[in-house]
Amino acid sequence: MNKKITLAIVLLIGSITFCNAQKYLKAIDQSTNLLNVEKHQDIKSYKWLNKPQNHTFSDKKLIIEAGENTDYFNNPETNKISSNAPFLYNEVEGDFVATVLIKPDLSSVWNACGVMVYFDSLNWIKFEFENSDATGNSIVSVVTKELSDDSNGAVLNKIDHVWLRVTRKEDVYSMFYSNDGVDYKMARLVSMKGHEKVYFGLEAQCPASAAKEHSFLYYSLEKRTIGNIRTGV
Repeated sequence: MNKKITLAIVLLIGSITFCNAQKYLKAIDQSTNLLNVEKHQDIKSYKWLNKPQNHTFSDKKLIIEAGENTDYFNNPETNKISSNAPFLYNEVEGDFVATVLIKPDLSSVWNACGVMVYFDSLNWIKFEFENSDATGNSIVSVVTKELSDDSNGAVLNKIDHVWLRVTRKEDVYSMFYSNDGVDYKMARLVSMKGHEKVYFGLEAQCPASAAKEHSFLYYSLEKRTIGNIRTGV
């Protein structure tokens, strides 16, 4: 191959990589990051359901160690209820837009972290980046109305982190994912009626492995109403 062509390809790849990195960095707005505990005290009012043995707030992020065999899943086949995964939450009333950047330990099947909308033990939504037994590293959502479903979405085997966004507009919850924190794609939407106040927060799990650490690199929660439930705008 001509040396000039080779050099041009290298420069193009470098340019694309730089642009993607700049886009990624731009998406992390530390002024709105609730995990930046030096600037935001709101996160200190959050409570634990199943407090983990170890968790750390440092360098504007949260690391949660999910214990062995921890999960949220109301099994539709056996009716067994698993509800022992760490969940850091706060009560939220009305419409909202929540965004997280996560980097789970995906070394074992079903390992995951993400966000939950929790009403009670029989009604909740879980939206995560998970090592699925069916599709590998994937966007996974679980909607529970007494029993849980299990929906595997986009397969993301080439990245180790992802942005997730959950919006509420009245009784409709929309779920989105993004590789760069700028361009979001809808993964799912669902209606959950009869709950003005909900518990919303961060969840981490290791359903079939020893304890692992999952990282939350960014978390924001805005009290606002979106216009379009399918685009999140």
